[in-house]
Amino acid sequence: MVPVQLSTATVSKLTGASLRMLDYWARTKLLPPSGQEARGKGSRRLYTFQDVVAILTICKLRERKCPLQQIRTAVRYLKAHYPDAKAAETLARLTLITDGRDVYLLTDERQVMNVVTRQWVWSVPLGLLITEASQKVELLPQEWSETLKFSGRSYRLRMTKDGNAGGYVAECRELPGFMQRARTPAAVLRAARAAIKAMLAFHERRQQARAAAHVVG
Repeated sequence: MVPVQLSTATVSKLTGASLRMLDYWARTKLLPPSGQEARGKGSRRLYTFQDVVAILTICKLRERKCPLQQIRTAVRYLKAHYPDAKAAETLARLTLITDGRDVYLLTDERQVMNVVTRQWVWSVPLGLLITEASQKVELLPQEWSETLKFSGRSYRLRMTKDGNAGGYVAECRELPGFMQRARTPAAVLRAARAAIKAMLAFHERRQQARAAAHVVG
C-alpha cells in the first residue's frame, strides 16, 4: 500500500506539536519527514504514519522534561525497529520510560518494576500511541501525488482516499475531467496508467488519420 503522506498542518493537528516545533525538529534532523522534505520555496514537507508516532513520542517525553539529545536516540531506535504501522497490536505492551535524563525501552512488567524501585520514572506507552495515531490517521482524507511519464511528458496524479464511498481516486492535472477509481492505491494507479496510455494512443491514431486525410485531399 502507498504510505500515508500528511502535511505539516495536519500532523500538527494530530499530535499537538506546533508548526514551529515541527519546523525546528525537521531542520535540526531530530525528525525530518519520511515522506518528503522541503526542497526550496514552494515545496512542502510530507510526513508518514511512522513520523506521527515518533512525534507523539517526542511530545510525551518533552512533557516529562526529557532532554532532546536522549529523545533523538529514542526516536532513531523507534524508527529503525518499528517502521510498520500494522505492528500496533503486537506493540501494545511496549513502553518508553524516562527519569528526565535517560530513555528506557521496556517490554517486561517485572523489568519496569525493578527500574521504578530504583528511581522515579514517567512512562510513555508506545503501543497506545501507535493505536491512537492509527485511529486518527484512518479518519483523515488521505492524499498524495504520483507522476507518470509517457513519451517524455509528465502527467501528475492527485491520489486521494475516498472516505465516503471507500476505495481510492486518481485525478490528472494535465487532463481536466480525468478520474479513475479503484479499491486499492495500487489498483487505481494501474487503472490511471492504462487509461492515460489508451487516451494518448487514441489521440495519436486520430492525428495520424487526419494527416492521412489531408495528404489524400
